[in-house]
Amino acid sequence: MLKDRKVLGVLVFVIIGLIIALFKPFAGLQPMGHLMLATVIIALGMWVFRPGNLPFLAGGSVILCGGLAILFAFQNYLINPATQKAYTSADLYSTIANGFVSSAVWTLIPALYFGFVLQKTGLGKRVAYMVLKSFTPSWASMALSWLIIGVALSALTPSITVRIAIVIPIAMGIVEACKLEYRSKGAAFVTLLAWGMCVFPGTGWLTGSLSGPIMQGFLPPELKPLATFDAWFQILALPWFVVTILYAVLAFLIAKPKQPIGIPVDTFKEEYKKLGSMTRDEIITLVVLLGSLVLFATERIHGIPTPATALGALFILIATGIIKGPEINTGINWDVVMFFGVTVGLSALFRFAQIAGWFEPLIRPTILNLAHSPLAFMIIFTLGLFVIRFIDVPWGFTTAALTAVVLIPVFNDFHIHPLVASMAYLAAINFFLLGYQQPWILMAEGMTGNKGWAPSHITLFGLIYTVSVFIAILVSLPYWRAIGVIQ
Repeated sequence: MLKDRKVLGVLVFVIIGLIIALFKPFAGLQPMGHLMLATVIIALGMWVFRPGNLPFLAGGSVILCGGLAILFAFQNYLINPATQKAYTSADLYSTIANGFVSSAVWTLIPALYFGFVLQKTGLGKRVAYMVLKSFTPSWASMALSWLIIGVALSALTPSITVRIAIVIPIAMGIVEACKLEYRSKGAAFVTLLAWGMCVFPGTGWLTGSLSGPIMQGFLPPELKPLATFDAWFQILALPWFVVTILYAVLAFLIAKPKQPIGIPVDTFKEEYKKLGSMTRDEIITLVVLLGSLVLFATERIHGIPTPATALGALFILIATGIIKGPEINTGINWDVVMFFGVTVGLSALFRFAQIAGWFEPLIRPTILNLAHSPLAFMIIFTLGLFVIRFIDVPWGFTTAALTAVVLIPVFNDFHIHPLVASMAYLAAINFFLLGYQQPWILMAEGMTGNKGWAPSHITLFGLIYTVSVFIAILVSLPYWRAIGVIQ
């Protein structure tokens, strides 16, 4: 029955796409734009429902093949404003492949391998148990431990998938050691708090989560130079630090169990002892990852771009045998790489197919009216993106690709830095009130065997996250004004 619903969901998106392609209902949007929009909607249906665990590449192929066919069909109508001549075939190919040659993807691929070696060597588990054993077990120390673990693992790998793969099994071990009832308030507190610390802290710096290079890829070409590692950390570290702290504190105040934690004092110390001494592979991995983080943070001094640092670190991991030859193919999920490559390229594709030019005047007046007040702009823009996340399920990337063009007038006319505005997109990427909105929740549910939390707990912790985001925006506005990134 579930498979039938997924197939039905895809069919609904296909029908909507066909209606748009055949009847061209949007006034002012060119036929090419209608066809391209229809193609993206069909792919979006595949990404949302994924019947039979359909790979992301299936939807990506629809966009790549369909988009290329559409651009070639309208080639004679496309004029390059720089040369006043028709675009060449090379122009069309480069537009379709734009996402795969962006610096965002070449930061992403090494980053995924960082997560792979963190898990393979056992370094991630060692870091987690090193923190847990440092505190006397209690609900308060549990919240503090997950916070520290989340920040530490975010510094070592931007892969949320890997962080969840490391942390959630440990969290379930704690649930069972405390003899907490599955899907109870206590189990939800332990697991959803651990889950949140895997997701939120790293958003505050460019390479702390995959959202960094992805959002960097969505920015229009004019704004990309502003999204450096230094600028990202300076502008976004504070709000995401506040989000992370508030999520942990509010979870402790609202969602912790009334009974004391029932776990022996030496539990985590014994687990840490079982890991033994650090191995050669762990030491090399730690040095490489920490060295990469230092180079990321000091890019302005030495001038080595972030993708170059990430690729250099990957080379060292391969050269030292941490990553073996066969693991190049199996160490990371290449389907995810394809998904990000396609989605990052959507911004350029929408501009080329004149969708962005058609869409911008529709939302520009509203956005620019809000931009007179940075507070109103950030609150309402963030809230609007939260609402869109109920239908734009794969992290809201389609919406980000379509609307990122408005960041140009917001920056030029109202001097709101694009990374300030990106806070709204990032908050929407991490947003959840229902389980289907967050692929990371679905992943963690699979790892816990649906024993960690009930749907009501997801909604409660989603509300905690939502409140934390808006408080973080309020706290950050005076800071943003003081450092000159908003008026």
